[in-house]
Amino acid sequence: MSKQDKHCTALDFKSYQERLANNPSREAPLSKQPHQLDAPTQLDSSSNSKKRKTSSRSEHTRKVVSGGPKRLVLPQVCEEGTSRGLIVREESPWDTYRRTLRCNLAGEVFITARRSRPSQVVAIREYTKEDVTKMRRLFGILDHDNVLTARECFVNEGCMYALVNDLQLTLEQLVGCRSLYPTEAELASMIWQILDGLCYLNETGLEHQSLTCRNILLGLDGVIKIASLEMCVECLPGQAQNVYIKKLASITMEIMQKYVKDDGMVGVDDVDRWPVDSDAFGFLSALSTAKSIDSLKEVSKSPCYE
Repeated sequence: MSKQDKHCTALDFKSYQERLANNPSREAPLSKQPHQLDAPTQLDSSSNSKKRKTSSRSEHTRKVVSGGPKRLVLPQVCEEGTSRGLIVREESPWDTYRRTLRCNLAGEVFITARRSRPSQVVAIREYTKEDVTKMRRLFGILDHDNVLTARECFVNEGCMYALVNDLQLTLEQLVGCRSLYPTEAELASMIWQILDGLCYLNETGLEHQSLTCRNILLGLDGVIKIASLEMCVECLPGQAQNVYIKKLASITMEIMQKYVKDDGMVGVDDVDRWPVDSDAFGFLSALSTAKSIDSLKEVSKSPCYE
């Protein structure tokens, strides 16, 4: 390319400014303030309104509610006079939950999945018409780590369905494993939790009339919960301790040696597994002479019982 082909371009801003001065009605494109917003036009407002209505419709269709109309539970909680506030819903639980498994763990229990969130698994226990009033009151007042509890229940067609903090096994299943025996530390943990739960029921004024290994739940993490609470009857606080001491002796013998002695005596036959100088043997011996259930907490000096 030759030098003659090269040229320069110049912008004439002076003449452009003179034309603007001669015609003030014409605004320069850059005269608007950086953060100044134009007022929305009628078209924009209508468009935004349509967007809002469309969004509202889409949100409304996301949730599907089945079953009859829901009823408020606050008046029922107040009528019960409970300290914990058991939530009672007068509707069928099967509108919210789907039954996936039915089993017997200290009574009949349904393993269910929430319909709106199938990954959420909940245990539900059914109580007949004869037990509804009692169980509503018990679940309303009981609150202990080693006693079966519920925070919410459904009442439908005279029956009650409680959402409970269930466990996976019972002590009966542990006793049924003939080749499986707990260590002394594991035995101490189980007996201590049962004892703690019984002390709570005794202080509350409840006597469990079917206290057996079958009606005591056992978690995979070693947690113990006394269940089958429909078998409880009211009594004076402290009145049930003699019954509980006798029942606890039978439960302890079953866990230690898989059976109870026929002659009604308290003890174990396998002293090789449970030496007479062991804490477990000493606790079992104390059960035969204990005068109160609270005193049993002071029997063992082993840290694993504390």
